[in-house]
Amino acid sequence: MSLADGHWAPLEAWPLDEYEEIVIFDEWRTLRHVSSRSLARTRALLQVLGYAPDDVGHSTLGVVGSKGKGTAAAYASAALAGLGHRVGTVMSPGVISNADRIRIDGLTIGDTSRRDALRRIQWARERLPEASEQTGYLAPTGLFMVMAMLVFAEAGVDVVVAEAGIGGASDDLSHWRLDAVAVTAIFGEHLDLLGPTLADVAADKAAVITADTQVCLTGAQSPEPAEVLRQQCAATGTPLVTPSQNAVQSASHLPPGLQRDNAAVGVAAGLQLHARLTSPAPEESQASAVQGAALRQTLVSVNYPGRMSVHTTPTGQQCVVDSAVSGPGLAAALKFARDRMRTVDQVLVCLPPNKDLTGFIAELENFVGRRVFVELPEAYTGMPDRSEWPWEWVTQDSLAELLDTGNSLVVGTVLYTSLVLRTLGADAKQLFTLP
Repeated sequence: MSLADGHWAPLEAWPLDEYEEIVIFDEWRTLRHVSSRSLARTRALLQVLGYAPDDVGHSTLGVVGSKGKGTAAAYASAALAGLGHRVGTVMSPGVISNADRIRIDGLTIGDTSRRDALRRIQWARERLPEASEQTGYLAPTGLFMVMAMLVFAEAGVDVVVAEAGIGGASDDLSHWRLDAVAVTAIFGEHLDLLGPTLADVAADKAAVITADTQVCLTGAQSPEPAEVLRQQCAATGTPLVTPSQNAVQSASHLPPGLQRDNAAVGVAAGLQLHARLTSPAPEESQASAVQGAALRQTLVSVNYPGRMSVHTTPTGQQCVVDSAVSGPGLAAALKFARDRMRTVDQVLVCLPPNKDLTGFIAELENFVGRRVFVELPEAYTGMPDRSEWPWEWVTQDSLAELLDTGNSLVVGTVLYTSLVLRTLGADAKQLFTLP
């Protein structure tokens, strides 16, 4: 049913998740095959709401990149909260469901706040011209960001950590003035949307860095994205900083590799923004000096399932869940799983056609154990052809039983890992714990 159909039952007649599904996803489901997201439509929605992104009562840290944005956002939020800030976090996508996209001080917001924000967005949508192929649609990632910002304004947070959906200038994150930007590794993904080249992808993401941005934190980048970031920061007068040793050490409890690197970027961004909020002339040494017991405890407590997280099935089997979608990502997850579980009996994979299935197959060529592709028949992303996977192929109906047959590494897109986490009974309500 569309909002434009005019057949709405009273709000209280709709379960919250169904109500959210309609308000947030309605235009996208109707138009995604014939049109594209519209930043202009989001701006119009914000105007109807009476919300001005350039006049908010909080500082904003934006997180962009190709991989690891969620990890960076989680650790930036934990660092800022551990340093005493009241932090709103909006992540894209959710870990287990859309309900955990929006958090305050690490906790998911309550149902009343969600419903109130959805009601305001519904009201504003009804006052816009009807969406069409020509106008484009309100992107779900953008609407969740709008929803989050409405909640944060009501709650009076002093810092917001906002993870971009896809891109930077082409993402709804670009509506907000960013006081700090964290950039995780940029790869040649979404070339059809942001490309056609890697430099184009990097330019789109880097464009959220403006003259208002006080600092940009970046991890290791390949030469093209590194040069794009350097030029953008030079043009805007924004200091371009890499994580200090203190920030890297703060993430040392994580396994080596991208997860630790992205966490360090997030911690460093949080420390840098904190320093600028508390000192007129921040220095890296001042930022590192504030790291005390409360900060360390908060960072160690981060609970971000689906990123090399370890779980136990009802029958006592172990399972590592990771949202890697490339061959190197799978290799890192497999090494971690072997270190934690000693034996990995099976690797359970699910990828859409546009991800690195070839890389996955190459990494698993010499794996001794079951290599199973788990098909999600209703996935909007689509599935590869059965003939492209050389080993076992099952549907999601077999997932629960499969997880109980041995120690598993589960790896693939968030759509899949969130299903696995729900099957395992994982809890994502609390991103971190304040001492």
